[in-house]
Amino acid sequence: MGRCKDCKYWESHTDMRNKSWQTCEAPQWVDYAAKIGDADFAIYADASDDTGLQAGLKTGPMFGCIKFEASGDDFPQPQE
Repeated sequence: MGRCKDCKYWESHTDMRNKSWQTCEAPQWVDYAAKIGDADFAIYADASDDTGLQAGLKTGPMFGCIKFEASGDDFPQPQE
């Protein structure tokens, strides 16, 4: 699987104090309830009241993540 440092969407930024950081410019902004493609990912944000902003990364079921770890439910444990 590819890595961010080699991706066309990985962009470097530097501010006026020479502080540097990188961001992924690939995800689009969507509504929380919006449907996205099976292998896509997007960002949603909601600030509809005065309690604060909620935001997250929304993924389709086939999105490939380099941080993947199998959940315990995916692989049944053998019965003794």
